[in-house]
Amino acid sequence: MKSQSISKVKLGGRPKVVKKSKGLPQILVDISENIDQLITIDIPLRGATDILYRAAREKISIPLTLAAAQALANNIKAKDIIFIATGWPDRPQVSLQIGETDGPLGAAVLSRALHQAFNAVPFIFIEQQLVAAMAKVTQAAGFKVLTPAEAIKAVNSKAPIHAASVLSFPTDVNEAARTSSELIQKYKPSAVICIEKAGMNSQGYIHSIRGEEKTKYIAKIDLLVREANRSGIITIGIGDGGNEIGMGIIREKIRPLLPFGNKCHCPCGEGIVSVTKTDFLVTATVSNWGAYGIVASLAILLGSPEVFHNGEIECRVIQGCADAGLIDGISGYVGESVDSLPKKIHIAIVDLLTEMIKKGLEMVDRVGRNDG
Repeated sequence: MKSQSISKVKLGGRPKVVKKSKGLPQILVDISENIDQLITIDIPLRGATDILYRAAREKISIPLTLAAAQALANNIKAKDIIFIATGWPDRPQVSLQIGETDGPLGAAVLSRALHQAFNAVPFIFIEQQLVAAMAKVTQAAGFKVLTPAEAIKAVNSKAPIHAASVLSFPTDVNEAARTSSELIQKYKPSAVICIEKAGMNSQGYIHSIRGEEKTKYIAKIDLLVREANRSGIITIGIGDGGNEIGMGIIREKIRPLLPFGNKCHCPCGEGIVSVTKTDFLVTATVSNWGAYGIVASLAILLGSPEVFHNGEIECRVIQGCADAGLIDGISGYVGESVDSLPKKIHIAIVDLLTEMIKKGLEMVDRVGRNDG
């Protein structure tokens, strides 16, 4: 049963990083604090999780997931187009066909949530050679993958058809700049969201978290984000390592704290941290979890628990990643794991977030949705 919706909090024009929680029910802030904590438990002991989260929270007083969810709720209208970018060509020196499970899974689930919440039309951008794999993962999330024109027709169809479009994005900088301008002008998306998408450093180079330069292999989504920023479209970055788009917000803080943050293995000597800024940044132990956290906060904000996916869907999409041949970026295996964590861990995170949404909505209704 759908709960009563919390009134939207207008931020005044284009939302930037929220500095205060004024106007938000305190109970909602408290619940989202717990969501932030859950998605930043450093189970694999990578070490970067706490560094990134602490730096991001110095920029904002409310939970990261709530700030991003609030921006989406305040800006997306019914049938709007949403751009979501993901994809990490892993071990490209071996084969360009190798991509990893962290990112595509979260992009598919986030697309599903925004479609569920707003009847939005998701356009997912990824490297050309990974389009087919991303399409399989998107289909596993419940979408029919269609062309952009068809996906827009689908949302206006009288008979229900839930569609998304999966598109390639250029790796060449000049082509990426042209494409970015054309896409923003033609489709006027309500938001541009990047999940586990490596971004350029101050010299225009893109690196792995191991300090290896990978620039020529990566779609230059930085240009799409910058065009969106110039056009007044909200942008959200989701990452777990420091080299992702969006980390420009906390770049100077995290550079000296991360391995290869200040100095990478390549001659550029500027380190792995992305210089590209987004309006909102969500950091997590696994980037997919960052997307889940945003959706969990959004479900509570809207009073719509059905917006969040369940363990069954999580299982299906993880299997979709394996069927598409995506690898675990840490172990290198094709299988039902992400960032060295087995499927059962990711399902457990989803189940815990589901319970937090349920209990959170009960608490919000008990305390009162207008109690600030």
